[in-house]
Amino acid sequence: MESASKSPNGNNIQATRYLIIDEPDLKNLLLPIAFNQHQVVEASTLIVMLGDYQAFDKDNIIKIHEEGFQAGFFDELLRDYLANAAIKYYENKSNEDLKLELTRDVSLASMSLILLANEAGFETITMSGYDSKKLKAILNISDRYLDVMLIAIGKGTKAGHNTVRHNVNKVMYRNKII
Repeated sequence: MESASKSPNGNNIQATRYLIIDEPDLKNLLLPIAFNQHQVVEASTLIVMLGDYQAFDKDNIIKIHEEGFQAGFFDELLRDYLANAAIKYYENKSNEDLKLELTRDVSLASMSLILLANEAGFETITMSGYDSKKLKAILNISDRYLDVMLIAIGKGTKAGHNTVRHNVNKVMYRNKII
């Protein structure tokens, strides 16, 4: 989790949040909300991957860049430039634009978490099939957060089924897309 939290993110606003669910009773409540995907209850841990809309706040952006300055990562001039550029970048974005920004950042962190967990010998599965409103209600997640996906992590008890993937030549283009 610590390594995944260092994933790339837009303007270093660090908007990704990880809600770890490991209580069996709570996972059982979430099972029907996740359309009975049994990984919800069978996995050791279920992580709700969230994006925090407050990360776009001017105060957050200034604080992060000040911490970078205090750590000696850049001088005052670069601190101010980076902070002001980030503030300006987000200030006129629509809610839909901000949602896309959060989805990107949380997805990068999710992939990092998955790769690191797999490397450590755990099985993972991502789930976007769930009722967002019910999930947020049961877990008391405010509208401050965008729920992006669920990730189940644990030791596999049986092999999962294989899946078909397109040949890379079907999904890769060079210089133009057709």
